[in-house]
Amino acid sequence: MISVEEALSRLLAPLEKLPPEQISIAEGVGRVLAADFAARRTQPPFAVSAMDGYAVRAEDVSTVPVELRIVAEVPAGAGFGGHVGPGETARIFTGAPLPAGTDTIIIQEDTKRDSDRVRVLEGAPRGRYVRREGLDFSEGEVLLRAGRRLTARDIGLLAAMNRPWLFVHRRPRIGIMSTGDEIVMPGDPIGPHQIVSSNSLALAAFVTACGGIPVSVGNAPDDPEALRRIAAATQGVVTASEEPGPTARIGVALPKNDRRQDYLRSRLARAADGILEAFPFEVQDSSMMRLLAMADCLVVRPPHAPTATAGAMVPIVPFPGGALPV
Repeated sequence: MISVEEALSRLLAPLEKLPPEQISIAEGVGRVLAADFAARRTQPPFAVSAMDGYAVRAEDVSTVPVELRIVAEVPAGAGFGGHVGPGETARIFTGAPLPAGTDTIIIQEDTKRDSDRVRVLEGAPRGRYVRREGLDFSEGEVLLRAGRRLTARDIGLLAAMNRPWLFVHRRPRIGIMSTGDEIVMPGDPIGPHQIVSSNSLALAAFVTACGGIPVSVGNAPDDPEALRRIAAATQGVVTASEEPGPTARIGVALPKNDRRQDYLRSRLARAADGILEAFPFEVQDSSMMRLLAMADCLVVRPPHAPTATAGAMVPIVPFPGGALPV
């Protein structure tokens, strides 16, 4: 029997990054960027109002109450080509550009309007409720770099950056083969000494959650020649594994481990101090799919790991697609 480290080394050594392909931003969730991406515009492109209210000159509202004359209305998506002078104001809505001459916003709750005039009841310093030009980012600024696996939040950012097309790495194709004369697929007739295949389907779903494309090559009977035929049919299908990197604090004591590396199915919780805590299930029989479905992560126990007390930090493998506790 070889160690987990050696097995991973053999699996990962021949792997290379897959070539890039161009996709629509709408297809980008879960894909891995193959290039750096810079903003194609400044956001916001000009100073805009963050609230509904009145655009004013801060010096005009330094003493309140004060009455101002309304010279324009500026909705979002439009502008005011004129200039707001002393003693004047413009009715403005969220997202609309600030008219020339103004530098702050009085929210509508702090005003009382009468026809073409408005009484300002509460003043505001320069810049209040104003989103300055470039508050979020500037044109040419690199915001997402190659190697990043895109989240839904990243898709929103890329859209704001005006990037409709993406260069991402192609998705790896992962071959999955189950073995054993005792294995049948769900729904198939089950003999008196057979069991339903669950691992192959769970692995296929895991591959999908990790961003790969699962390729089922079927079930191989306990026959060396059949195994060789199926293995030959999988040429060109890439196999990959993921090593643990996140850590968590264990919430219970763990006994000394034997010579095999173990992966303990565990629940995750967020402690009062903000640290993730892992709670391995008491029973860890590998045949129990229910516990695997209930788990949030695997706690990694290296060969001959010593006794671990509750509160010790241990490496974990979070399951992809699951949200970490907040």
